[in-house]
Amino acid sequence: MDTKKLFQNISQRIRADFNASAEIAHSGSKGTVREHFLCDFLRERLPQRYGIGSGEIAARTRNTLSRQCDVIVYDKLNGVVLCSSDKVQVYPVDCVYGIIEVKSALSKAELFDALEKIRVLKEMAPRGLAQATGPGFTSAYHRPQPFGMVFAYGLAANSLDSLLENLKEWEAQNPPTVWPNYICVLEAGVIEHTARVFERCIGSDQITALSWPHSTPYGENSLFQFYMALHDVCARMHLGIVELHHYYNPPLRIGRFVVAGRGMEGTSARPESAG
Repeated sequence: MDTKKLFQNISQRIRADFNASAEIAHSGSKGTVREHFLCDFLRERLPQRYGIGSGEIAARTRNTLSRQCDVIVYDKLNGVVLCSSDKVQVYPVDCVYGIIEVKSALSKAELFDALEKIRVLKEMAPRGLAQATGPGFTSAYHRPQPFGMVFAYGLAANSLDSLLENLKEWEAQNPPTVWPNYICVLEAGVIEHTARVFERCIGSDQITALSWPHSTPYGENSLFQFYMALHDVCARMHLGIVELHHYYNPPLRIGRFVVAGRGMEGTSARPESAG
């Protein structure tokens, strides 16, 4: 089987569905439909343990939510949903692999909007050790950081190279811990990070100050590249258990400090911990 040809045909079908959605008059409905195209594609091809949703993500600190996320990839087998309705879904950050922001035409403004959503998610994610359980044992390991990707159906009177320059501008003002993992423009190409001698950096923990972004014009093979990157990033992540007790009486974040305690009595301030 020619796998490249298979995904080229799928890409063409998604493009046709996208073009047909232009007949939808309401911009909000149009955006939702276009997000559904990508969600349907992912649900059909990712392993069943990966859930595909949308909504907001709750941090382990009080009243801390992400912005509305177009596509949320979460642990469907061991994760939970804190709130679920036709209009609102809220997921604890513990069970979230990452997010994908979906854009119709990826201008500089739309790119920066997506990057800010990714930044918020990565800043709110807990760091340090996670726990994994098995038959008769509990082990601890480094907690993986969530990913943030951008998927666009096209460019906006710009080019892949100009988007790359836009990304470099944004990254110059933000630490590597919040940089995006992958950017794909359907039937155009992708932007990802590299370090040293062609070392691919698509996982959040791989992206450091030694990494730099670069673009590749994959053209009609861009969708296949995106799918492979997403699958590989998820497959390397082991989230551990969801520790819901962190959400019962969460501490309050004030700047870079977290204030813990019961009510107004006995509170203590400490820098944000790694756990």
